[in-house]
Amino acid sequence: MTQLYHNDMYQYDTPVNSYWEFSINEKKHNFSQLKHDITAEVVVIGGGYTGLSCALHLSKEYQEDVILLEAGHVGWGSSARNGGFCCIAPTKFSINQMIKRYGLDETQKFYKNTVEGSNFTKQLIQELNIDCDVMGDCNFEVAHHPSFFDSIKETANVYNKYFGIETKVYTKEEFKEIGHSGKEQYGAFSYKPGFAINPLKFQLGLANKAANIGVQIYAHSAVTKIEKLSGLYKVITLNGSITAKKVVFATNGFYRDDLIPELNAKILPVISNIIVTRPLTTSELNDHDYSTHNPILNARNLLYYYRLLKDNRILFGERGDLSGSNKSSLKMSQQIEKNMKSIFPKWSNVNIDFKWRGFVAVTTKFTPSIGKVENDEIYYSFGYQANGVNTAPWAGKELANLIAGSNSKDLSISKLYQGLPKAFPFPSLRLLYLKLAYLYYGLIDK
Repeated sequence: MTQLYHNDMYQYDTPVNSYWEFSINEKKHNFSQLKHDITAEVVVIGGGYTGLSCALHLSKEYQEDVILLEAGHVGWGSSARNGGFCCIAPTKFSINQMIKRYGLDETQKFYKNTVEGSNFTKQLIQELNIDCDVMGDCNFEVAHHPSFFDSIKETANVYNKYFGIETKVYTKEEFKEIGHSGKEQYGAFSYKPGFAINPLKFQLGLANKAANIGVQIYAHSAVTKIEKLSGLYKVITLNGSITAKKVVFATNGFYRDDLIPELNAKILPVISNIIVTRPLTTSELNDHDYSTHNPILNARNLLYYYRLLKDNRILFGERGDLSGSNKSSLKMSQQIEKNMKSIFPKWSNVNIDFKWRGFVAVTTKFTPSIGKVENDEIYYSFGYQANGVNTAPWAGKELANLIAGSNSKDLSISKLYQGLPKAFPFPSLRLLYLKLAYLYYGLIDK
């Protein structure tokens, strides 16, 4: 199978040593492997937020016969590896770039859908009664250098003026009182909605609810091939197959370019690494005036993201390596620890208890892609640009509506979300493009 990174990134049978796995009191990865040939109305490939939300809504709202396939255990992929930040927006465009390319009206619709995404994630948690450690009531974006304070003030103003998003700006001194101090804190702004979750608990909650209402979920069942037979699709795994009328691709960054031509070379998986400290004492937190449980991003293009967890650990993440090997990951984690402690120097002796990584999915259109392959009953959603907690559950619901509830096969969401991106030119060079982008944005951030 075609893959960009070292094989260490694709060990589906190897559990991820994350803090989230540690936080689960009872292991619930008990879904069996597909070991026979069966049929279904819809087969969903991918057991993350998108696939589970899509399957859940197809079964609950439209009474569809749905089977879901996951390559690892449910909770192996990126939906269970991310930092748990529910933030906006799922794009790599600046607001000015979006307005210039798509116009103000379409940009406003995009942000309206983005806010709907955050609210929908919260709604699912409440409606399904999922205990996933919801924390915070807003997101903070911090100026990491004095020269970035004016730009975050402008962003706060634009969010409020053009998109109706509630924002508030804080000077360095004001944010110290409610957030934290440190070497890279020169003021901040907040926006709502925003919060943080335990992403694995949320994912398992979705999976258990979907299974309870009739979705058949098979773990350790990676898809190896898809055949089209007389208007039906045969989805083949190592030990069994599913013949279905419709297929949903919900694999995001873990899609590998060999299943259907229309999706090949459309995704650039980007590694993101996370470290989590041991629990900090109250005195240690006070050393940097760290008091907020709201998730925090800084204003870098190659951003740092971090937050205080419920047991007083600090989670800190940033972009990962360009290799994907375990050796390279360890080296990157050590660099991230160094970066964190340079921002918070009074925590220089704090040990790191957990380190892991996962994929985010970037595309040439720099916004998510939701839709249907032309002349086929193949559906897709991917490319959340590192904002999956916000976007993926909502996208799964929109996919379900498109599959079963739309006679016209049209989506009623912003055009920025719709359709496939262009393929990356010379796709074997995707990691070279990423390396050049890292060099460029690294210079800007300094």
